[in-house]
Amino acid sequence: MARLTATHRQVAHWLATGETGLSSETMALWLAFGERTKHRSHPLDPADFDRCLRLLQAAPRLRDRLKEMANVSPFWALLVIRWDDIERSHLDEVGLGWSKSDRAPKTYQLIKEVLEPGYDLTRKVREFTDSVKCRNGS
Repeated sequence: MARLTATHRQVAHWLATGETGLSSETMALWLAFGERTKHRSHPLDPADFDRCLRLLQAAPRLRDRLKEMANVSPFWALLVIRWDDIERSHLDEVGLGWSKSDRAPKTYQLIKEVLEPGYDLTRKVREFTDSVKCRNGS
């Protein structure tokens, strides 16, 4: 049996007792255990992003591996590229755990802008595959 590191224990404790969501669970399982979740969820809004930040606070060594989230999905890759900007916006606007405010419109807009190329690509791929199905009579 593999020996659990301090980070593994921190992540297990956070999963058991922290406020989690699909995107933060995806991050925890990939970075700590190398396990992809079924949905490969990514943060869609400041609430999701805050849960990811609180995971990084609970298990600080995960931050060193944050770039590895780019291997989970194209959306995670887009987020990782701009992570520092989103984090700075979030902390300035509402603070960790929403300690300063209960609204984060600037951070929400930034997350939407960061993710938009991924949605555009997904739409184009879907349109292409639909057109191929039509031509092949499927």
